[in-house]
Amino acid sequence: MKIRFTGNKMVLGLLAALVAGAPNAGAEPDTRPAKGKKSVNYDEMVLVPAGKFIFGKDKKEVRLPAFMIDKYETTNKQFAKFNLDHKYEPVLANFPVTMVSLADATNHCEALDKRLPTEQEWEKAARGTDGRIYPWGDNFEAGYAVTSETDFEGHPPQPLRGGTHEKGKSPYGVMDMSGNVWEWTSSYEERYAILKGGSFFEDREMATITSRLRSIPDDSKDYVGFRCAKDAK
Repeated sequence: MKIRFTGNKMVLGLLAALVAGAPNAGAEPDTRPAKGKKSVNYDEMVLVPAGKFIFGKDKKEVRLPAFMIDKYETTNKQFAKFNLDHKYEPVLANFPVTMVSLADATNHCEALDKRLPTEQEWEKAARGTDGRIYPWGDNFEAGYAVTSETDFEGHPPQPLRGGTHEKGKSPYGVMDMSGNVWEWTSSYEERYAILKGGSFFEDREMATITSRLRSIPDDSKDYVGFRCAKDAK
């Protein structure tokens, strides 16, 4: 298990390039889908049915009730709806929000009548029931997740727009559960909050479903974000 207390790694190179290269950098980006493609609904939630699944590296069998979980990591645009002081470049509207503490994440979810997922819920949503190592299977595929092994075309590693890697979706269709940004959960170990999923800053070893990051709850980093969950009715 990994405990991280390092300072922020403000990786702004690619962000600056994106903003500078955007044809309408001062306006909200065109969110119309390309011809033949469906638009992305970043508010979409996915049902994870009740039942058993294999949890953790020790492959313990756990049963959970049904729950809903966000299909995508919470974006800058979504976070700004309830956090008016959150500023971002319009071109980054649908990139995962970062620099959020556990309290920030919890409060945002509660404003939507949701909550953070537990570690077990998060892992089932990412893994399904067969004990796989990554959301898509047992073998790492660099093109399926945003990790330090991603080709950033000479720019510093950073998160990418939610849902960029369609082939990396979980058995339930949940996106970006391997890499992109670490995600807060509501679970604790001693005084440390548990985060899941790995990030753009780590390689394939930390992008496995069972990887865990322990952090003090009031920490906020540019490689940490979240998604929300709620009980299924």
